[in-house]
Amino acid sequence: MKSLYDCVVHGDPIETLYIDVHGHFGPSHGVTIPYAMDRQRIIAAMDRYGCDMVWMSACRPGHSDDVAIRNDYVFDFADEYPDRIIPWCTLSANCPERAVTELKRCLARGRCIGVKMHVYCQPPYTMRSDFMQPILEILAEHRLLYINHIFTDMDALAWALEKYPDVVFISGHMNPLANDLARDHANMFDCTCAAIAPHEVQNEVERLRHSDSMLVGSDFAGFHLGFGVGMLAYADMDEQHKRNILGLNALTLLKRTSWFMDLAFSKPSSPGPPA
Repeated sequence: MKSLYDCVVHGDPIETLYIDVHGHFGPSHGVTIPYAMDRQRIIAAMDRYGCDMVWMSACRPGHSDDVAIRNDYVFDFADEYPDRIIPWCTLSANCPERAVTELKRCLARGRCIGVKMHVYCQPPYTMRSDFMQPILEILAEHRLLYINHIFTDMDALAWALEKYPDVVFISGHMNPLANDLARDHANMFDCTCAAIAPHEVQNEVERLRHSDSMLVGSDFAGFHLGFGVGMLAYADMDEQHKRNILGLNALTLLKRTSWFMDLAFSKPSSPGPPA
């Protein structure tokens, strides 16, 4: 198996398991690549990179259009490519009274990895907020995931990690504080999305001395897939760390779901010896 670096510099599809956990789909004025609403082009871009799966959430959530309409863009995409696109149910603090109903509606549509939320253009909230508790209870019941654009109250997050051990919490954008929490909480993960400082992922792995709590993300298809994979391909770290972050850690989370056995990956699910 070729290294991640060799695949990227030679323009070849990545040969190890590749799951991007932080994607977006739907109409938006904030996208930076053309044809972001073209499903076939998105899948073709994934094929060129060797990206097996993207966990997609809605674009412009919380302050542009009804969340149900926004979620349906993503779930309709997943219906067409059920093994490649896995939806997040996007919820908003702008309509907390509808959150539980919308989550149940999304779960009834089929495969769903969990809930995605943001903080901008919404009333402030934390993991302790009253309207969040039934959401987290449902996720715990189904052993699903919760990802937030960024957590603003780490004390409230630590409280939720202990109260809901069956929910996996993910910081949507790179945050060393999330990895610090992961040292004591197996249900805490950090996404590399927006790790734009030089060697940011590499330095974090060196600080932690492990890569078990990190997942790759790119904001694809609003941004280019290379935004996520590049920071790993060019990092000076053991190949096993790269493979963990690129897909093996996400595979561990997928195995928690009731529907995972319906999927079949053609790529290796174990890293093998370091390259």
